[in-house]
Amino acid sequence: MHRLSAHLRGNAVGYVALFIALGGSSYAAVRLAPNSVTTTTIAKRAVTNAKLAPNSVTSGNVKNGSLTASDFKAGTFLQGIKGDTGSAGADGDRGFDGLQGPQGEPGPQGVQGVPGGKGDPGHDGSASVAVRARGTGAVTAKNGAQTSVPLTGATWTQGAGQVNLVVGSVDLTVPSGCTGSLGNNVIFSVDGQATTVAIAPLVPAGRITMPIVVGTLSEPDNDTPRTVTASFANSCAQAGQDYTVHGVKLDVLAFG
Repeated sequence: MHRLSAHLRGNAVGYVALFIALGGSSYAAVRLAPNSVTTTTIAKRAVTNAKLAPNSVTSGNVKNGSLTASDFKAGTFLQGIKGDTGSAGADGDRGFDGLQGPQGEPGPQGVQGVPGGKGDPGHDGSASVAVRARGTGAVTAKNGAQTSVPLTGATWTQGAGQVNLVVGSVDLTVPSGCTGSLGNNVIFSVDGQATTVAIAPLVPAGRITMPIVVGTLSEPDNDTPRTVTASFANSCAQAGQDYTVHGVKLDVLAFG
């Protein structure tokens, strides 16, 4: 121990010199070369305003386009003058048709229109009997033949523009039997043209009255004379199967 103390006292100056020498080299070792510290070696938010010297960051240190409006304090920049209105753009393409809307409420009733002018006079709508034709007596209509049934008062004049209707009835007797018949009728012809009929039934046998089917004569342009005739068509096949026409009542009604 005595020898260690004597050694330290004898070499104290040397140890001090050695400490100074080592301390100087350590100081030199911690000094950094210029530009040796970059942004990649600094943690985010490690450098604050307090750690920067005043005016140490200038515009030359900021990358163009790296700052946004949120990086500046409100009111830092003055608002620019409003620019001129731009020219109108081209018309856009026609859009799709919209869906049909719901039906609206009915509108108010319109104003009543002005009454129309008086129309032309119409035809006389009343009807009159132009002629009353009647049978002249009983007629036997033989089987398999067409027999004339004479009429009296069977002519008239159909006026221009008149419509005529042929109506009436036939009084006849049906035979007890009729075989092979294709139908039996009293035929009424106007000016030789079959106009209407009275159908003669096959049954029941005996005397009956049948109506004349209504016939029509269209209106002529001029007054036209008319004549009506009657005949019985009997299609029964066997002898003795005869019809008897007792009477005919035929009226012609004129309209217009």
